[in-house]
Amino acid sequence: MAVRQPPVIWAQRESFLYVTIEIDDVKIEDLTADSSKLHFKGTSHTEVFETTMEFFDEINGEGMKRTPTNTRVIELTIPKKESKWWPRLLKEKGKVHWLKVDFDKWKDEDDSGAEDGMPFGGDGGFDLNSYMNQMGGVPPSFHELVNYTSADHSCSEVVYEQ
Repeated sequence: MAVRQPPVIWAQRESFLYVTIEIDDVKIEDLTADSSKLHFKGTSHTEVFETTMEFFDEINGEGMKRTPTNTRVIELTIPKKESKWWPRLLKEKGKVHWLKVDFDKWKDEDDSGAEDGMPFGGDGGFDLNSYMNQMGGVPPSFHELVNYTSADHSCSEVVYEQ
């Protein structure tokens, strides 16, 4: 039986990595991390999957945590030894077909200040009420703008109060 490379997606923050091994209904035989590598071996149905990833920089392998999820994936959070942004996940340069970016969790280094008191927030935290108050308050409603006293006006006329 041939050993296959599992598909992996990843994302990072300044101080840790998200690594997700995407295998359906896997039985984990080995999942270990040291200061620079992650090793995984597992079986899914009749297929054997195995990978050893040598990271761009050092990690805290003892701090690796597995997120409890369904049986479709293995989600890992791995602390970096030093808090800094990496230009890539693996030590070796170049593209590998089995490794992709997890855009659902991805965050750029430039985005790090967005949650730290920025006016519009990092995750869609725009506060319209606060913005409108800065602009002089909430505009009048439609009913305040339109005079509905139809005794003096025909239905086709719209009168704005001065």
